[in-house]
Amino acid sequence: MSSKQEAIAQYLSGVTFFSCLDDTERLDLAATARETTKKAGQALIHEGEIPTYVYVLKKGAVVGFFLHPGGKKSIVLHYGPGKPFAVEPALMSCRLCGTIEIAEDAVVVALPVEPIKKLMESNNTFANQIAKHAMTSTIHLIDLLKDSSFAASARLSRYLFRRALESSKPRGEGLCFDLGMKKGMLADYLGITPETLSRSFSQLQNGGIITVKGSKIIVNSARDLVRLSEGFQEQDSIT
Repeated sequence: MSSKQEAIAQYLSGVTFFSCLDDTERLDLAATARETTKKAGQALIHEGEIPTYVYVLKKGAVVGFFLHPGGKKSIVLHYGPGKPFAVEPALMSCRLCGTIEIAEDAVVVALPVEPIKKLMESNNTFANQIAKHAMTSTIHLIDLLKDSSFAASARLSRYLFRRALESSKPRGEGLCFDLGMKKGMLADYLGITPETLSRSFSQLQNGGIITVKGSKIIVNSARDLVRLSEGFQEQDSIT
């Protein structure tokens, strides 16, 4: 058993998606894995390809996007460390309808799909975990479609609220979390211009709902952020 195999197995033990596997199952899966370093801007999976691996990042970030006829990118997915991706297309042998690209220099662990399918057959809990992941992915896509009907302020508030639920840490001044991606990328993700995103951040901050410190966000009023995220309150009314 190599130290690299042990290191990958140890990493997988901390990833929720693989946490239900026992030590032997994780070691066997790690033995089939490939770990590579990728630079920002590299395409990991091209549009139209059928993924043969399930991927998870040890560090960095990836985005999933499709191109409009004019060449503009629409970002629909964003994953950081510990979030498996290309799961459903790989397991179902489906062609990817967009491109998955490295957004920040990354260390990528690629896990062949066949060993994962075998684990699904022998481990019902793992199979249920994958089914849960598929349902969550579907809900996420529905949320993205729903977001497109909201004003820019509500789109940003919805994103910030979800980030707060996923990764915030309570501090004396409020909930604190990292934005998760660069602001230019976030604008593409939300389907708004960088200028509109900047105005929306300023309005939220001027209204006392959030404090922005670089890439760090502090939520001062979770109640108001929730109201904005659901479109119950126009942003102009809080500034």
